[in-house]
Amino acid sequence: MLHRWTQPMFSGRKSAEKRREQIETAQEAVREAMQALNAEDLDGARSALSGAPKTHFADVGWKTGLAGAMIDLKSGRRRSGTSKLVAVCSRLDDTSLSKDDKNYLRLYALYRSSEVTKDRKAPVELRELVEDFRFDHTLVDPELRSDFPLRKLDPEAPETASPPPPPPAMS
Repeated sequence: MLHRWTQPMFSGRKSAEKRREQIETAQEAVREAMQALNAEDLDGARSALSGAPKTHFADVGWKTGLAGAMIDLKSGRRRSGTSKLVAVCSRLDDTSLSKDDKNYLRLYALYRSSEVTKDRKAPVELRELVEDFRFDHTLVDPELRSDFPLRKLDPEAPETASPPPPPPAMS
């Protein structure tokens, strides 16, 4: 039996690798869940998110929480989804995300929560978190913008629109 003071010194490396793998797995699960939600596949989103390992909120726990809130909102559980959005957005300052990323995510939550209300108005708790801020859209992490788009994506629309036809020649 090894005592705690005689264990090999390399156990820190293994736990760091395990943590990194959990973070990557959780990020992939969130990406798949959000893609399924954008395709209106609630069951696919639930199953993708269920594969996400439990991670610390500051690592990517906020991301899984945000995806879980979106699943609740899309499935018609407005109260649950809204309360999860408020919980995630109020704790974003505990993360190492940039100020622009945090504000982008708060705006995303505000937009999504306002879409599901009858009066198209976001809850007061979310509006208070979003009031009086600015962010530079170009400084927001591209992965965040693809996983959590502010505008609804149209799956039939091509990624890049073809240029308009040239004007007719003047004779």
